[in-house]
Amino acid sequence: MIERLRTRPLRGWGWLLFALLLTGAGWAQAASAPGSQILQHFFQQVQTVHAQFTQVVTDRNGRIIKRAAGTVWIQRPGKFRWVYDGSNGQTIVSNGTRVWLYDPALQQVTIQPLDKTLGSTPAALIAGKDILASRFVIRDLGSKDGIRWVELQPKNGQDQGFTAVRLGFDARGALQEMRMEDAFQQETVLTFHDIRLNQPIAAQEFQFTPPAGVDVLKQP
Repeated sequence: MIERLRTRPLRGWGWLLFALLLTGAGWAQAASAPGSQILQHFFQQVQTVHAQFTQVVTDRNGRIIKRAAGTVWIQRPGKFRWVYDGSNGQTIVSNGTRVWLYDPALQQVTIQPLDKTLGSTPAALIAGKDILASRFVIRDLGSKDGIRWVELQPKNGQDQGFTAVRLGFDARGALQEMRMEDAFQQETVLTFHDIRLNQPIAAQEFQFTPPAGVDVLKQP
């Protein structure tokens, strides 16, 4: 997430980050395939992902306003664990039906049903059964410097603050970079590394028990 969530704990960049990471599969011929086929191939082949990430956020003038790093575990459909490094780093966990967001700085855990949380956001990439054509316009942006770019635009013009998402794939079809723009012209750039695909993930990664003494907020 770009900012600490506080009063909007389950909205914003966090959902986008773990959702689109999943497209980082190593497909031998993806570089020559249309963008929509690259995404479709993910749904056919990728079941689990474990990776490290770094995140840089810049303002409309290109100045860096935030840096972050962390680890993500994903198991389709709908299970994930997204952890930001540091003692006050947020943790987001889904067991496939409900989602916990733990904010150590606020000493608060927020719980929501997964289906309500996802709505029409790009997080549907991990819970849905299609390639988002009903919710997003998928556009092939061509190649630049050896990277193949695909863009997702919400059909309603803006989806929970996101105006555009661009995914950069290497020659194998592995996701190398993500660039996300919001309504305030801020840009978030994510780089993924140490990606492990379709390897078993322990079931406890997708469970969460609130620490003793924190406030627990349940949203219907």
